[in-house]
Amino acid sequence: MAAAVFPNQTAPPHCVGSPTEMRTQGGSENNLKFICEFRPDEDNSVNRDFESVTVILPAQCSISQLRLRICMKAQEQNCHPDPFAILDPEKYILLYARGDDWYEAHDDCQIIRTLDIPWSHDDSPCLVAHIVAKPLVAGDSEQKKNQQECLTYLIGHDLDNEASDRLGELTFTRRKLASPRRLELRNRDKVLYATEPWVTQAPIPNELEEWLNRKLCLTLHYMSKISFSIQVDLKATPDVLLEVFRRVMADQRVEYNSSEELVLKVSGREEFLSGENCLCDFLWVRQCLKANQDLHLSVVPVSQLAADTVRFVDWPLVDGFSGQFSSHDDLSLLGKDLDDIFMISLWDCNRKFRVKLLGFDIPQLPNKPPQSVYVEASILYGGKVLCSVSSLPKLFGDEVLWNEWLEFDILLRDLPRGVKLSFTINTCASDVSPTTKDPKPGLSRDSKVSLNKHTDTQKGKTKILYFVNLLLIDHRSVLSQGPYTLHMWSYPDLEDGAITYQADKLSSATNPHIDESMAISFLLDRYSFPVVLPNTFSHNDGSGSPTSDLFPDKSTSSTQCTSPITDSLSPHGQFLLPPKTERVSLRSPSPVFNTKRDYLKRFREESVQYGSNLPHFLRNINWLDRRVVEDVHWLLGLWDPGELDVHVALELLSMDFPDEIVRKLAVRRLESLPNDDVLKYLLQLVQTLKVEPYHDSFLARYLIQRALRVSHVTSRFT
Repeated sequence: MAAAVFPNQTAPPHCVGSPTEMRTQGGSENNLKFICEFRPDEDNSVNRDFESVTVILPAQCSISQLRLRICMKAQEQNCHPDPFAILDPEKYILLYARGDDWYEAHDDCQIIRTLDIPWSHDDSPCLVAHIVAKPLVAGDSEQKKNQQECLTYLIGHDLDNEASDRLGELTFTRRKLASPRRLELRNRDKVLYATEPWVTQAPIPNELEEWLNRKLCLTLHYMSKISFSIQVDLKATPDVLLEVFRRVMADQRVEYNSSEELVLKVSGREEFLSGENCLCDFLWVRQCLKANQDLHLSVVPVSQLAADTVRFVDWPLVDGFSGQFSSHDDLSLLGKDLDDIFMISLWDCNRKFRVKLLGFDIPQLPNKPPQSVYVEASILYGGKVLCSVSSLPKLFGDEVLWNEWLEFDILLRDLPRGVKLSFTINTCASDVSPTTKDPKPGLSRDSKVSLNKHTDTQKGKTKILYFVNLLLIDHRSVLSQGPYTLHMWSYPDLEDGAITYQADKLSSATNPHIDESMAISFLLDRYSFPVVLPNTFSHNDGSGSPTSDLFPDKSTSSTQCTSPITDSLSPHGQFLLPPKTERVSLRSPSPVFNTKRDYLKRFREESVQYGSNLPHFLRNINWLDRRVVEDVHWLLGLWDPGELDVHVALELLSMDFPDEIVRKLAVRRLESLPNDDVLKYLLQLVQTLKVEPYHDSFLARYLIQRALRVSHVTSRFT
């Protein structure tokens, strides 16, 4: 498959490099020119002239529109046997070369100006890119099938059964993560990876301190030619032992290839002593000291180590910008004709979010069905309920219909990435009817509640029966639209002891047992174009200057502010200290601060004093206010990850902090951890993946990178 999919590449002349560089060197930003070659999968000859077409289209068009233009041009020039097949991504893929790799323009909604493709200049005023259209290989090769069977065996689950949608999150994430995986394998030092030692940075235990003043007896073995014992100091390094070995071999006149690189291997174990560490830092050496036993090491030529060759059939890499879009200014509807609109910016949507509840059905009624039920719809962000509305109660049955709109007191433009729409089916008390809508849910203090509070309903007059979640902004940053039918999970009883319920409650996974699970149907507003979440407001946002107040609206907090603004912002004041109130709401009456550059700069310089309070500070942020979030992101971008304690970084990776930049800061702190600390927290980090809003996350990429870099971490995954 690899040879059939990846055509031979020819580097385009006068390569510009990056989109930023292409703007500085001139050329039209409004139109882009693509030269598309049609290459059959059975012929990859470099010397052959392939049929090609040239298309020019606006820079804000999508990959889907690029396919359409290529199809129209191919039909016009009669240079392709089946031009309409180019429109189908399942039949034809669009590839471009960057360096030694081929990348696929995988996301149909991606803006072509965001492609990380080599741009060049020609005689036209447009910037030029070369792409290749190739038919997708039908069926899988025997090698790929064997590879998939091996992967299924290792993880105990067949991913291909769930990867039917090429743009679904599972398939999309697997495609995107192939790029950092391949890069890590390419840059990996095979010898260092194979001989990675087990060391610790912890001080030597008290019971072993006496060994620091004594000599350790160790025996060196070289194949079947020689073995000898020596007394060494615990401060010696493996290089010292190898130097002793070479002198003994010379004295004994034992033949060996002196030019070959050697490594020390623990006899009888797949463990090595290498690097610049002292002997007392190796875990196996400490184990020998505790057991009061001699240390036996084999001197092994590096050439005899197991080959570290990764052979696998992989997809073409996908563009690293897939799932991201241009700035809000590029997508804004202002001043555009209808023909110039290809997608809508979410920040242009000023209407309130709503959902039409159609109803639910269940194949088999429970043993003890309730008399009446109602549906509660909530907006979840992390572990918090931002807003919730409830339907009217109805008698329970195998099919219950509502056909009513539920409106939330949250504007569409305020929805952050990672926000979820949650549905729960609840029993009704016979004497109490739920309200159809929470009073001012977005403004009340009780509207932002922890998920733990929902478990209290089990003890009250109502009980949660089923639940399910939907990501409102999907993994490609596209707003969900249209009808949905989701299969729900049964709410665990308290006696079941569902320890992981809080993490499961946040999951957007649906019940795979569709034949026996409750199914809820609803309708989201539909639009004429895809509604996408922009990356930035404008191209000039890279300046990094704060734009607004760091805390909530003045209207909700001016009466609560009792201290001067300058004192509150001062690092010596109460900037990150816990508030006096017990509970903090998303729109809580927090003090207002006129954020100034000098105050934020001063806070940055002394932020090391407040690292332990950072989680509490972030819990008080209004994450629905985009300007506030921009200021927080600017602040976190200036924060030195090394100033954070590891336990603070782990807390920032909890379900309370779904923001990507917050989690990125925490992961950057983990990158500096030594291997023994990574192993200490590895289980916790892997479990934390359950609360990530999306499969593709900074934490997932960090764990993949560390596992491919350190063999001991790899063994823990398998």
